[in-house]
Amino acid sequence: MADPVDFEWLEGSVLRPSRITAGSAALPTDPRRGFRATVLTPCPRCRGSGTVGTYTGSPDEWEEGWTCGDCGTLGVLAADTPIVDQPPGPEAAAALTRDPDGLLRAERLARTCVRHLALWDVPASDRIIWRVGGPLTEPMRATLPHPRTEIIRRLFFGHWNLKHGTHAGAFTDPGYRQTFINRAMWHAKLDHCWRLAAERSLIVPGSFNNVGIVDLSDRPGVIGHSMADLPNPFGPLVELWATGYAFADVTSDGIHLIAPEPT
Repeated sequence: MADPVDFEWLEGSVLRPSRITAGSAALPTDPRRGFRATVLTPCPRCRGSGTVGTYTGSPDEWEEGWTCGDCGTLGVLAADTPIVDQPPGPEAAAALTRDPDGLLRAERLARTCVRHLALWDVPASDRIIWRVGGPLTEPMRATLPHPRTEIIRRLFFGHWNLKHGTHAGAFTDPGYRQTFINRAMWHAKLDHCWRLAAERSLIVPGSFNNVGIVDLSDRPGVIGHSMADLPNPFGPLVELWATGYAFADVTSDGIHLIAPEPT
């Protein structure tokens, strides 16, 4: 029987890495590591205005004389947060070099999680993109690490009707950090359900009915396999949250992790 879900560590660990209070240690160079700037960088063509030139009224000038053809934003969001090779600024550098062991462990766990998800047709990547603080990105608001893993949740709850634990109380950390705590809690629940499915040697079907037919034919690597034989991606993900860093999402350009701003 899988152990009950332990939620008590969440409040004390999520976004609270074990950083040294002063100084820093060198972070080993890794060409697979990049950094997401959190300060918006204006589009170089329109300089953040969303427009180029002046509009004289001619229909032929509409695209080039008004809307920026590079960012196409009409001034709504004429900026981007580029990926760079070095931490973008001293605060980001401090956040990422005061806990090198924890950071490297988080990277290893993130790569393990994504490698385990590859069988479920999630994009494989070993590139890590770090972001320090900054606004939440839209994928971060989702429960699962990638949209393609929604089918796992539907298997657990809609097809196999697995049960997970609930937390007896409510966490009272409002705002930004609460979003991360809630997401880590869901990943702990999914890890628990995976272990239940593995204990029962449940077999991944080719399709199942869950508010319509769910077809898994595009994931031949898992069809017909026992959950006991498939690698659990949520175990490493829970361990990653326990390091104090956050898993945002995995996209075509890499695995995105978040470090809290230094305090």
